[in-house]
Amino acid sequence: MKKQILLTMVSGFAVFLAACGTESQASAENEGKELETIRFVDTGAEGMEELSREFGPFKDELEKATERTVEFFSISNRTAAATAMEFGQVDIVLTGPGEYVSMKNMTDVKGVVGITRPGYRSVIAVPASSDIQSIEDLRGKKIAMKDVGSTSGHIAPVGLLMEAGLDPQDDVDTLMLGETFVEAFKMGETDAVAFSLSRYNDLVEEWGEENIRVLAESEDLPNDLFVASHELSDEVVEELRQTMIDNQDELLESMLITGEHDHYEESEFVLVDDNDYDDLRLIYEELGIELD
Repeated sequence: MKKQILLTMVSGFAVFLAACGTESQASAENEGKELETIRFVDTGAEGMEELSREFGPFKDELEKATERTVEFFSISNRTAAATAMEFGQVDIVLTGPGEYVSMKNMTDVKGVVGITRPGYRSVIAVPASSDIQSIEDLRGKKIAMKDVGSTSGHIAPVGLLMEAGLDPQDDVDTLMLGETFVEAFKMGETDAVAFSLSRYNDLVEEWGEENIRVLAESEDLPNDLFVASHELSDEVVEELRQTMIDNQDELLESMLITGEHDHYEESEFVLVDDNDYDDLRLIYEELGIELD
């Protein structure tokens, strides 16, 4: 997988750019207009069916709180959300910290609210019986990761590798396996796996604590966040921010109903501080992606 992380991200952007070039002109004409319909997408939900299943109750609650119609926008992968935002196809995106850094570099998105996630960390783990005793021992080994741009399943683990003096593109065989990455690790197809601490705890419960061992753990990661299109006025963004904070109990509860977002069980909405994401920007730059 040498260098494929960057190629995957670049190619994903290029395909989507070609498909929506004509729509950018139309979106520019709408800049500054009143927001009557909120077009919403979550970077982790691929396809309309998944988005509707996971966020149906939230959509209803957001409509009630904002007194606006909310429409879902379908994407095929994480990188597509950033391009859709750049070209004015969506108004509000729920995104992870890693995706936010990439999105912010492409277009001047505006943070609406952050969502705290107590215990939100990244873990690199190995089978308990593995001869790998330190992160430095991963040199020449295979490590399963989730998706390109996933904070806990890609960006933060890459940071841990670099802190240990490893080049994540040359010294380690990183396999971006999507939702199959944990299963691949369990089947012995990789030497290690990188994921969130909550995902690790789920695996311990499923697989048994005696079968898995933590090799490295990151510090607390920045918050997930809702971001707004650069085309929305500051006044509209501030209105959305205040509305979401005022109605956060109902909105957060609606996100838990489907059982797909248990990681938000103890969360709250907070103001966004862009400086909290600078460490992730440094990791992107180390990967060869310049973020100005």
